Amino acid sequence: MSKFGLIAAILGVGVLAAGLLLRLLAHLHTWAWLWMPGAALLAAGSALFLWARRPAAVLPMPTPKLAVGTDTARLLDNFEQRFAELKGRKPSATVLGDLYTLGNQLETRGRTPQATAVYRHLARFDNTYKDVSARLRRLMDSDRAKAKGKAAPTATAAAPQAAMGATTPNLRAAPSNRTAASAAPAAPGVPDTERLGRYQLEREIGRGAMGIVYLGRDTAINRMVAIKAIPLASEFSDAELVEARSRFFREAETAGRLNHPNIVTIYDVGEERGLAYIAMEYLKGKHLSDYAKSNNLLEPRKVLEVIGRTAEALGFAHKQQVVHRDIKPANLMYDPSTDVLKITDFGIARLSGAGSTRTGIVLGTPSFMSPEQLEGRTVTGHSDLFSLGVSLFQLLTGQLPFTADSMTGLMQQIAEAPHPPLRAFRPDLPACVESVIDRALAKNPEARYDSGAQMAAALDDCRSRIPSGSP
Repeated sequence: MSKFGLIAAILGVGVLAAGLLLRLLAHLHTWAWLWMPGAALLAAGSALFLWARRPAAVLPMPTPKLAVGTDTARLLDNFEQRFAELKGRKPSATVLGDLYTLGNQLETRGRTPQATAVYRHLARFDNTYKDVSARLRRLMDSDRAKAKGKAAPTATAAAPQAAMGATTPNLRAAPSNRTAASAAPAAPGVPDTERLGRYQLEREIGRGAMGIVYLGRDTAINRMVAIKAIPLASEFSDAELVEARSRFFREAETAGRLNHPNIVTIYDVGEERGLAYIAMEYLKGKHLSDYAKSNNLLEPRKVLEVIGRTAEALGFAHKQQVVHRDIKPANLMYDPSTDVLKITDFGIARLSGAGSTRTGIVLGTPSFMSPEQLEGRTVTGHSDLFSLGVSLFQLLTGQLPFTADSMTGLMQQIAEAPHPPLRAFRPDLPACVESVIDRALAKNPEARYDSGAQMAAALDDCRSRIPSGSP
């Protein structure tokens, strides 16, 4: 009931009561007391009128709350648990979508380190998923800008970088401030701005989903090296970190035993405040991915020669029970001026005979992965030869043999669909080249080449059938 309705009801009751009182007084001939109820009625009406006209109380407005669903709030509050769960699952459209959603929600709420870690993990499986590469680049550039903005202008006032959680720190050298910067303590998990172990860091020369590569100088022997820095503490949960660290050093030690002219030499491995690093041979030249574009292809004879040398090097590694697991043009460095070829990034290789290797975890780049690797089955050297076949197809045509709009579609293409015939793109090449690719891309590992040396011999035979100087 409104306040005016209440007033009307009270006045009505008052008038009725007054009427009854007047009848009683008239009956008793007691008119002298009529002024008392009249005055009381007038006072009551005045009081009610004043109460109705009083200013309304201003009630505080409720503070608007961010519209966060129950599932989202729980996901954010249990980030570590949720992220660990997603990292343990095989890649699929659902898993990639969940990772993207988690990263987006963390980024929206200003939780930049966690968002960066999620996007980095997603990019390891599919760096073309939606706009994840752009988001990751933006977050990392933002963190570097913040770190640079916090730096003091003089060496004597230099302060350590702030910890950036999942983001790989900015290790940009400043030669004029080397002594003071080296002396400044660094935040936990973040090296100082110029050194990593005994290595003086000069500049960034590359980056990938798992870390950043720097040009460095070994101060002990004054040798230039390439240093790959990987923030293990942000890539793995606390529960996984011990096992991941052990696996990292085991794999690096295994890769260090590979002494071959077409495999990059590993010099040293270490860890400093949560940042693992591998010091390796510094290479000149370009990644073969630069020659995987249709408008910048190498001459076919050169492609077959380079891939043949890669196959031989892989055969050597496989004899040492080492599987690369991520063969692709971006991991093949070639210098045309010296004709030097090197396979890089054996950092995720594993001892294929090791019983401690966990199954069901996919490492590598999906478009180049074999069916058995995508499905989490046992991976052998045959998987590397499949990836090498994909690389050969791309270097000859500028196209990938398997493409799809989603991770699920890509996995289905690789596992079930036949690849397009090579000569539909390159009718100028001899049929034997197509035969090599057909065998390398066989769905059944046993139907592929028995060894890298066997594939290299087939490529060398084909190369002899291509006229020199063919476009």
